[in-house]
Amino acid sequence: MLVGITGPSGAGKSLAVSVFEARGFQVIDADRVAREVVLPGQPVLLKLAAEFGSDIVCKDGTLDRRRLASRAFSSRECTDRMNAIMLSEIRKRMAAQAADYAAAGQHCLFDAPLLFEAGLEELCDCCVAVLAPSAVRLARLSQRDGLTEQELRSRLKMQHEDDFYISRCQFVLVNDKDIATLQRETEKVVTAILENYRHHSDGTT
Repeated sequence: MLVGITGPSGAGKSLAVSVFEARGFQVIDADRVAREVVLPGQPVLLKLAAEFGSDIVCKDGTLDRRRLASRAFSSRECTDRMNAIMLSEIRKRMAAQAADYAAAGQHCLFDAPLLFEAGLEELCDCCVAVLAPSAVRLARLSQRDGLTEQELRSRLKMQHEDDFYISRCQFVLVNDKDIATLQRETEKVVTAILENYRHHSDGTT
């Protein structure tokens, strides 16, 4: 069983992911893979430097994430150019990890903000979205990332509206109450997904 979970920044996806993990899902974190593909000397980092300027690479060879973000999130076109460079390699690595887990008979979860942009949903048995009101997301990101309000709004502006996720996901979690509520609702979704998997495995409907 391979599930994809996605949603806009600050919606509370990490909490939902932790519930899946507690129920036995092996988590493949797209953000972690994204950090791996831009390590010093990686081809993706070199391509980003060619596209957005060599000064996004620090003297020690690491990526200046804030400088890249200021350029990549300045417009939809720039964001799309960054994604085009990064997502194919991220998808390849995540697919390989998922195949390893499947071979070991383990359930797997793609934790991927850009699940659809990377084409990862094509590998999934079902997809889950975690959504939250924009004001709530802005407050959470301000506390979490330490970015200015202008930086945050630039990033949020580049993200999709709720309908994008609702129309593409089989399950939708709306995180507009407290933590305990999101945990309970996520538990229900995980149970429904696992029961559906067992029915298909047993050949029942």
